[in-house]
Amino acid sequence: MAARDGRQTKEAKEEMSVTTRGRQKTDPSCFASTASAASTIRSIGLRTGSKKAKSQANLRFTCLLLLLISWPVVCSGSNSPQASGETLATWGLNLPDRPVSRRISQRSEFKGKRTFGKLIGPGCIRRVWVTGNFISRKDILRVYFDGETIPSVEAPLPDFFGLMHNLTQPGKNYQINTPFLAVKPKLGMTCSIPMPFARSARFEIESPEGCIVYLMVDWHEYPDQQLTEKMRFRARWRREAPVKDFADDYIIADADGPGRLIGFVYAVDMLESRHKMRWSHGGADNIYIDGMGDQPSFLRGIGGEDVFGASHGGGDYVAQSSLYSDMPYYIQKDATGDRQKLVGYRFFAHDAIHFYESLHLRFGARAHDVSSTVYWYSEKPVRPYFKMPPVKQRLPQTKILRGEYDIPLPDCGSWWLAGPFGKVEHLPKSDGRFDPQKPFIDRPWNKRSSIRGFVEFNHVLRPKASNANSPTLDGWAVAVSKLQAPKEMTVDVRLAWDDHLILKINDDPPIDLGSQPYIRARSVKVKLRKGTNEVQVWLTNRVGVTRGAWNFAFRATTPEGIIVHPKAE
Repeated sequence: MAARDGRQTKEAKEEMSVTTRGRQKTDPSCFASTASAASTIRSIGLRTGSKKAKSQANLRFTCLLLLLISWPVVCSGSNSPQASGETLATWGLNLPDRPVSRRISQRSEFKGKRTFGKLIGPGCIRRVWVTGNFISRKDILRVYFDGETIPSVEAPLPDFFGLMHNLTQPGKNYQINTPFLAVKPKLGMTCSIPMPFARSARFEIESPEGCIVYLMVDWHEYPDQQLTEKMRFRARWRREAPVKDFADDYIIADADGPGRLIGFVYAVDMLESRHKMRWSHGGADNIYIDGMGDQPSFLRGIGGEDVFGASHGGGDYVAQSSLYSDMPYYIQKDATGDRQKLVGYRFFAHDAIHFYESLHLRFGARAHDVSSTVYWYSEKPVRPYFKMPPVKQRLPQTKILRGEYDIPLPDCGSWWLAGPFGKVEHLPKSDGRFDPQKPFIDRPWNKRSSIRGFVEFNHVLRPKASNANSPTLDGWAVAVSKLQAPKEMTVDVRLAWDDHLILKINDDPPIDLGSQPYIRARSVKVKLRKGTNEVQVWLTNRVGVTRGAWNFAFRATTPEGIIVHPKAE
């Protein structure tokens, strides 16, 4: 019996060790108290006697059992400055350990631009709270760090806090309850994502028609300390209405690395019947990571609602708000449930998404009114990819088309795409040259720019739009481009793909790189002749565990370390 008791005490200590692992300091009394409680419970379990004594013993057993269960939580909070909640709230940022708490709190009735205080660093904003009157999507929030001329944050004021669709009128806003964003009844809006800065932080709100704003910023100052953390908080808003139906997807974000994706809010106002254009069957999140880096990655969802933790189309979803993903707003726009209006959010808190070269995020969409706010950390300043449109085109029920306010992405090359085919075919040529003006086995050529090094067949080779769940085509597809070489040389070609890929350079024998279940990188050495070199990449869309993924990432590097971008001529 003694041996068994000793083993149980050891197990209780091990359990306590797991509970408190990762915290700065563990109170030894927790172990002693837990062991004592365990010993008392065992002794109660061994007692026998009268019915009254047994009843009292059962009561004591229950009380002590509850004490044993709750003790790790009590102990962890007593001497632990890095409890689990705080560890999550820092997003892995390297912050000084002796903060001084500060706060700015202001009320302002204004029209035009208004600066709400300038914080002197080093510091880190821990909480931003806003409410007011006459606030709408017309009003723009901008936040500048460390003397930036391009704001790190630029979004309509309510949309920054996840309140989309301009639902700011009294009694109309929905509620959000997450560790990062919160929206309460009567328009109390909070952001609790940490925002470090080395020298300064400045909040600016622009209200073209005038509003009343109450704003509080809780922040930590680090006097006589250095902020070595290079990451800065970024946020951007975008809208498109209607999105081009079932085409090259809705753009949410484009960012330079290194950095980390925090999350995004996604809003849809259906313009067509769900029987014709179900919003959730246009696709889901498509995250292109480090396409020009050493280890590209591609994350692809299934259906639109799945991204937010919902299922089965979400057609009758009960709006609610969970910690990391959910749909806090979901209404039927008509009595028959023919069209919906909705908002979903996703925060990558436990499933961290890091990027080192670049991150590009799109969402499969049908021809509806779509808007989004995205949040991330990055070391490099924001490179804008969307210009804030005029007031009218920020508001619901107005048209704003792809390209009107989009800013071109960095040039990473271009390709001619065609497919699908049943097998790898010999590429026909006119006078020894590839001619994209002539169809290839009845398939037209489509010229596409690469997405940060990724070549995406799904943006061109689409099945006919239908209400099928995020369908894709099967078969082989081919991408053709040109590489220019100033002299004869051997270059390193890094490819990343899933499914089956074959590489062909000029008239050399094809290089069969085989099949992969999900995207992974592999490098091969290829010889280029002086001048123009033709590159063909053949890729299937038949196997793999990344549902419907049909793309590859391409990078060619000279012996001198220069990256050569392919060009579709």
